[in-house]
Amino acid sequence: DIQGRMMEDIILLETKMALPKCEVFKLVFARGEFDMVVFDPEAASCSIYEVKHSTEAVEAQYRHLVDEEKCATTEFRYGPITGKYVIYRGMTQDINGIHYLNVEEYLKGL
Repeated sequence: DIQGRMMEDIILLETKMALPKCEVFKLVFARGEFDMVVFDPEAASCSIYEVKHSTEAVEAQYRHLVDEEKCATTEFRYGPITGKYVIYRGMTQDINGIHYLNVEEYLKGL
């Protein structure tokens, strides 16, 4: 649990530093949260992320990313969602329209 929170904090901080023109934040709902939202005010759009310390890709990891109510609320406030991502320690791959990104590749790509 602590390792997961540390990984979230590192990814948020590194993303904020790499994208100074974007707003990068955690979005908390009454039930659940998006671990990271990257809002681009110039494009008026956003991307949403879950951060997992796991090396396994499991369907339950992206349950919030496909929650219609959470997505609709986010799009109302931050514009269209241009991407849905899970950052984790496994291999980069796409599963059911969700982009799984390897954490090391993500950070190096910033």
